[in-house]
Amino acid sequence: MTVLCDIRNLSVTYHGDVDVKAVQDVNLTIRRGEIFGLAGESGCGKSTIVLALTRLLDRDGEISGGEILFDGQDLARLSDAGMRPLRWSKISLVTQSAMSSLNPVLTIGEQICDGMVAHGVTAREAWSRAGELLRLVEVDPGRLRSYPHELSGGMRQRVMIAMALALRPQLIVMDEPTTALDVVVQQQIIRKVKELQREFDFAVLFITHDMSLLLAIADRIAIMYAGEIVEVGVAAEIRDAPRHPYTKGLLQSFPSVFEKRELIGIPGSPPSMVSPPTGCRFAPRCPVRLDECASVAPPTVDVSPTHRAACHLLGEGGQGCV
Repeated sequence: MTVLCDIRNLSVTYHGDVDVKAVQDVNLTIRRGEIFGLAGESGCGKSTIVLALTRLLDRDGEISGGEILFDGQDLARLSDAGMRPLRWSKISLVTQSAMSSLNPVLTIGEQICDGMVAHGVTAREAWSRAGELLRLVEVDPGRLRSYPHELSGGMRQRVMIAMALALRPQLIVMDEPTTALDVVVQQQIIRKVKELQREFDFAVLFITHDMSLLLAIADRIAIMYAGEIVEVGVAAEIRDAPRHPYTKGLLQSFPSVFEKRELIGIPGSPPSMVSPPTGCRFAPRCPVRLDECASVAPPTVDVSPTHRAACHLLGEGGQGCV
């Protein structure tokens, strides 16, 4: 598969009384037609990457370094006017809280049609297409005249997915889209996302803190900690042979669909991004840290052609935390 989105050395800084670099030198590639997962604890910078990619950072946020090459075009350098035609037509977004994302005083149909009309689709055609989109996500087209509060949480999330599909984008970014849903509805949403992705061949950037969910849907997975990417690999490699202690800790913190085992939490808390630790940022919480971890940032090592991690345990032929 060819590369659709290539994020190179991306850094994002929030300006205030103290400047905070929430994302530091992140490198990611998303290929056409794949589901790429991004996992990590709350506050690690996942949503900041989403906001940078979609150019929706607020006034205090700034892309302070790097490139976001989408289909050969650097989104980080585009003006707001230059970015506007790409949103929804090339890149769309499904957020984690459909109830707060949908406008409570507009009908579902009005909200689905709004983005299409803004991109030149006639009102009549947009309404017809909106009904087709609801059918795709298994919602009765009669719901076009309903308001968000009249729909269940799962139906609202399906409406958000329908909106994201409206202009057949090449990339759909899903930022924790199932967090507020129960397990049964989560599985229904995941099944539908995979069906639609196979049918329309769009790429997905799927962001969550739930590793068990991500392993069920993603082709490749990146693990993020304290604003940095610490491991990237094919989903099976991440599941079966994690090479970073933080990845292993995440996997042990969630129930597995493959085996019955005791859950083990990661001790401590993520660091403050105002003054992150020197060296390896995970070192203060790492059960297998080396002396150099406290002062020297680990290099990124290629474990295999499809798997890399940033850990001192991988140096000189080491096998990481395995």
